[in-house]
Amino acid sequence: MQAKPTISQFLSFFLTADIQAMLPTEELGEIIKIDPSHIVPIFDLSPAVMGVYNHRGEVLWVVDLSSLLELEPLYKQNYYYSYNVLLISKNDKILGLAVRQVGHLVLCKTGQIRRNTLHELTPKLSFCLAGEKRTAQGQTILALDGDRIVELLTQESDKS
Repeated sequence: MQAKPTISQFLSFFLTADIQAMLPTEELGEIIKIDPSHIVPIFDLSPAVMGVYNHRGEVLWVVDLSSLLELEPLYKQNYYYSYNVLLISKNDKILGLAVRQVGHLVLCKTGQIRRNTLHELTPKLSFCLAGEKRTAQGQTILALDGDRIVELLTQESDKS
């Protein structure tokens, strides 16, 4: 008797107009839209750190995920009107990851996320990459590791 494949749920999003990624829904809290004028910049930190935002009376650090992964930052993508921010919970802390556009839910069976990738990636994106999934339409969605994103951000802030 064969074991049933495990199915995991991910939320897809766009880092740039051409690069789609996803994170496991179990790592995400909610998605919010933030007006850029409501983010208070904090100077002398990594350029990827956009600043802080008051979310329900709590301080939420907002990070430009594209910039953190050495891709084109949101401000250069002419994406000023409002930011889609994924709230990721790690170590009893909540972090806001600003992304270009939120996609849809993606279901993946065990083994559908391949560890090897043929794409040329930035070193920081490679560090945070858990693998990739090919859709039935032939698109590639990069699967990111939330723990690695937080670790990378910690390394970046230690350099500042």
